[in-house]
Amino acid sequence: MWNYVLASILVLVVSLLYHCYFNSPASIIVHPNAHYDYVIVGAGTAGCVVASRLSEISNVTVLLVEAGGHFGWVSSVPILAPFMQRTDVDWSYSTEPQNFSSKGFWNHIQNIPRGKGLGGSGQINHLVHSFGKPEDYKAWPKGWSHADLLPYFKKVSDIMNVMSSPEEEYLAEAFLMAEESLKLNNVTLQKGMYTAKRGSRWSTFNAHLQNAWNRRNLHILTNTLVSKILFKENLNADGIEVIYKDGSVGKIAATKEVILCAGVINTPQLLLLSGIGSAEELDKFQIPVVSNLPEVGKNLFDHLLLPLYVNLEARVSVTLYKLQTVPEVLSYFVYGRGWYATNGIMAVGRANDSGVMLFGMGSTDENILKSLSNYKTEPYRAMYPSYNNGTQEGFLFLTHCLQPKSRGSVSLKSSDIRHQPKIDPAYLQDYDDVLCSHRAINFAIQTAETPKFREYGAKVHHPDLEECRHLPRDYRDLEYTECVLRVAALTSYHVCGTCRMGADDRSVVDEKLRVRGVKRLRIIDSSVLPSPISGNPNSVVIAIAERASDVILHRTSD
Repeated sequence: MWNYVLASILVLVVSLLYHCYFNSPASIIVHPNAHYDYVIVGAGTAGCVVASRLSEISNVTVLLVEAGGHFGWVSSVPILAPFMQRTDVDWSYSTEPQNFSSKGFWNHIQNIPRGKGLGGSGQINHLVHSFGKPEDYKAWPKGWSHADLLPYFKKVSDIMNVMSSPEEEYLAEAFLMAEESLKLNNVTLQKGMYTAKRGSRWSTFNAHLQNAWNRRNLHILTNTLVSKILFKENLNADGIEVIYKDGSVGKIAATKEVILCAGVINTPQLLLLSGIGSAEELDKFQIPVVSNLPEVGKNLFDHLLLPLYVNLEARVSVTLYKLQTVPEVLSYFVYGRGWYATNGIMAVGRANDSGVMLFGMGSTDENILKSLSNYKTEPYRAMYPSYNNGTQEGFLFLTHCLQPKSRGSVSLKSSDIRHQPKIDPAYLQDYDDVLCSHRAINFAIQTAETPKFREYGAKVHHPDLEECRHLPRDYRDLEYTECVLRVAALTSYHVCGTCRMGADDRSVVDEKLRVRGVKRLRIIDSSVLPSPISGNPNSVVIAIAERASDVILHRTSD
């Protein structure tokens, strides 16, 4: 056995050395050309797709500019996604102090991780796959209905190697069996779906960019920050201004289009710094107005998540102790199997606009997760009672309102692209989100009370939070739920919507994702979503990028 392990490690080391020193992608360059047909800003989930699709046309030149570099091997291990946060591959954004939520976080501030490097947030997310439900797309503009996107959903499902949680999972089985007992309407319970291949993370970096990055017509410029979009007097986007790793500044021209794939935070920030946004806001920073678009940076939404800890008597969950055993570690590093090869999301459920994800691990590492989330110590310990016990059996129900009504914004703090913008999600500003979250929490509780979970000794934990001690500790009590939500609910990392697409003149981009008021500038990333997806949005963003590429290349009927 150990000879096999050593041989496998040797093969891995030799393979890594070969790829690092003898097989460097031809597309990755240090010095760009003066101009390209298409300049793509951001090599995240959408940018990798767009760069791959456009460079399929051999007589077209494409430049992909990325602020970060390569992700390390840890990012390839699905269960280790949190360990990428607050490192040099994370933009490490933080919200403004929240007025209606986040009371259990230092200074009422939540951390918002965003991937920085080739693959973007697709290299640090939890890989959960979802397209939401057909009703999510009813108000989307022409060309973006659920029916319009169905062919792209199929394409994404095939290319992204969508998998389900392991067959032998006890908790997933109990969750699926619960549907028979639940007295709720429109309930859908299913196994967790995620994107992985041979035990490793499978993002658009793997599925798209790596397939393209030896093409002669594609150049990839890393560790380079785009500081401004340049315009001619006729409002044509002419190219970009960049800051190289050594601090020097350069300009790169685009003869056809500049395409922003920088994400929900960086895209609106770059637009504003380039003179596209509210004239009133631009005037505060003495930025000349190129196009007065008041909605740039508005319409920010996210799924605010409340974790419910569920104690178990049966030994059917994943614990820190089990993860650290030699057989579990060897199972992954030798065979690519076991819990390290999954994202830990065993099952997901919906009941109308109530969402629940079953995360099969209840024990947490306080030192790591508390700092990553910015929780204060006491609220953290109240929410996660197994914080100091790596052998405690239990799991988490991650509950959230699938269609939140609260809307926040991204705006400028400075006229320097290197300074973080002002991010205000305005969590729970709309009281309907409290009511919707209350229903989601009780949906989870009802699920935990079904026969199979009772057989495992499942018992939902009601946290003893100082701010809520004047209320009965029972999630069925709306006031208690509201109190816990406003203290301890945290981001799902699903921030979207800051450059809304639409047919109306107030939208930031039109039905073809072209920025209004200027020419030859397009946005393709999570910022264009008009409204929330009833699930994790990553796969939807991939589908949008696939269709947008077809629009650019005139492969669609509209």
